Amino acid sequence: MKQRLLFIFLGLTVLLCRAQNPEDEIPIFNLDDYYEEPKLTLSVGMRLLGGSKAAFSGNGVISSVSSIGNATDTDANRNYHDGYVLQDARTNATDGKTNTWAMVENNQVVNGNADIAFNVYSTTTTDNGVRRKDPGQSLGTELLVARDMGKIGSRMEWKLFAGISMNGINTGVRDTVSANLLRVTDLYSLNGQTPPAVIPYSAPSAVADENGNVTDTTILLGRRPDSRTETNTAHTVDNYWKLKGTYLTVRLGPTLYYSISDNLRFSLSVGPALVISGTQYSVESSVDVPTSNDLVLTVEDRDTAMLTGYYVDATMEYLITERAGLYAGAFYQASGDYTQTITENGAAYSTDVDLSKLQGFRAGLNFKF
Repeated sequence: MKQRLLFIFLGLTVLLCRAQNPEDEIPIFNLDDYYEEPKLTLSVGMRLLGGSKAAFSGNGVISSVSSIGNATDTDANRNYHDGYVLQDARTNATDGKTNTWAMVENNQVVNGNADIAFNVYSTTTTDNGVRRKDPGQSLGTELLVARDMGKIGSRMEWKLFAGISMNGINTGVRDTVSANLLRVTDLYSLNGQTPPAVIPYSAPSAVADENGNVTDTTILLGRRPDSRTETNTAHTVDNYWKLKGTYLTVRLGPTLYYSISDNLRFSLSVGPALVISGTQYSVESSVDVPTSNDLVLTVEDRDTAMLTGYYVDATMEYLITERAGLYAGAFYQASGDYTQTITENGAAYSTDVDLSKLQGFRAGLNFKF
């Protein structure tokens, strides 16, 4: 009996000990103490920009690529716009003539088939007009990084951001301008010889009959022109002014955000802007001359300009998740203007590039990290 009571007492003691010492509970860690909200936002998007302007003006000189020397020089190589007269290829000739020359058009035979005329041309434009052209819209890209700086009340916050964007400029104008045409004509006498039957013609020349017998048909000209005349006439030139390039915009400043709802917010940003513009300015001129092909000349200049100004952005953002969203908005940017000139080959062309009133649309994606 005593043994049973002892076992019952021991059992109750164990149960009481277990009741007083419950199993250890799993500790709960407050993870919020270790979570840090993302502070940086990366924005990638497109930028549709307009408002740039270009104005073209100035004059230039378009000449034959020729070398005719003095009219009195003997045994000179003369290259004309419509042919050439070179030194005699014969080694023992004493007739004062040359057998090496060429012509390209029938109208070079003048004075009743007595002479051959060779010409060089030069035009100087005399246009005082200014031609303006709006390059239109330019679709570019932008990349921005912003950092959260703090909240202002329950619905507002502000950030500091820096970003770059790139857009192009491409425009051109075609027009006909007034000019003076200088024509220098050298006459070479045929001295009774028959003009070439087939033109274009180049000497020396020869023909072979059916038996292979070769007959020299070379027409000889003098080693220097018999006369040289210069005439000035009013003329026209077809010009094509073209401007093409890219400009990079660097923007930085504060952005103020206002939360309209949990997923929708409005932002406004104002700050300085730096524009680096690189452009190629060219003028292509074409002149219709009386003989041979048109005169064509292209002059160009490449330049880089650095401009300062300011910008204003107004944007709506829709949050897809806590870390990603879509944005779209409008902007205005004032970046100044600059002038680019061409002085190649005696030209004095200029273009005024105006970036002082740029505006457009921007849209893209935001990512917080």
